[in-house]
Amino acid sequence: MTAANKHRGQLGFEVDGNRWVFAFTTNALCAVEEEFDLKDISELETVLSQSPSLRTIRKLFRIGLTDCHPDMTDHEAGQIMEAVGGLEPSLELIMRAVEQAFPEAATDGAARPRKAPAKPKPAGRGTGRGSMGAGSKPG
Repeated sequence: MTAANKHRGQLGFEVDGNRWVFAFTTNALCAVEEEFDLKDISELETVLSQSPSLRTIRKLFRIGLTDCHPDMTDHEAGQIMEAVGGLEPSLELIMRAVEQAFPEAATDGAARPRKAPAKPKPAGRGTGRGSMGAGSKPG
């Protein structure tokens, strides 16, 4: 079985002795755009906020499982949804996975690009060829 990697936004859970990994990775989000004919992924919020149908929730659940379980079907996803407790727990997993996929928007709902990594500070005195010895002053 595949183990969940929290650093990649994956959520692991167990149902009836089977381990499942759920995530909205780049490929899964592209599948969401295709399945729901979305202009871009920002429209997913609209899909989720308009009282989604059971078919919509089951489809999102299946897509969230397909990266780690590529042979997942809608029918099997529905069975897993039943096993985790039905609609509410399944929708909770979907929402947690969406938050994992968009951590910068999870706190206040505003999408912001991630910050660029800090630039490295210039090297100080060292032992390399161009370094200055202790007590030296630049010339």
